[in-house]
Amino acid sequence: MTSASTRPPHPDHDDDVTPPWVPPGTVRGARIIAVGAAAVGVVILGMAIALSQPYSVGLLVAGYVPTFALVPLVLLFSRRGERLRLATITVALVGAVVSSTGLFTKLPPGLVGVVAHGTIAALLLRPSAKRWFAEAR
Repeated sequence: MTSASTRPPHPDHDDDVTPPWVPPGTVRGARIIAVGAAAVGVVILGMAIALSQPYSVGLLVAGYVPTFALVPLVLLFSRRGERLRLATITVALVGAVVSSTGLFTKLPPGLVGVVAHGTIAALLLRPSAKRWFAEAR
């Protein structure tokens, strides 16, 4: 009997042992972070609307546009494809830049957005994610 830690990794997924139809941990992590960041954005926008501060709602929406744009992309991950991976990385990097403006304006997403978007881009740049998106369905 061998433990999971002594088994060799699957040849197509270097960061964890998964069946070929299951995305590697890097892809699953990017999906969870993107959906979680969008959920936080919805809560923050809801709070701004509830507090009746219409001037800040527009600024908040503008800050979260890239975050909300990531959700449809990560929901399409099961289709795979290099263009989908590159589009997601691009939107994540744009989101990091847009979020960085919050560091100066004190508006969300700020540093949390920079870290979340940067992490998504970094995870999708990993070799395991690259191989998984390149595989044929």
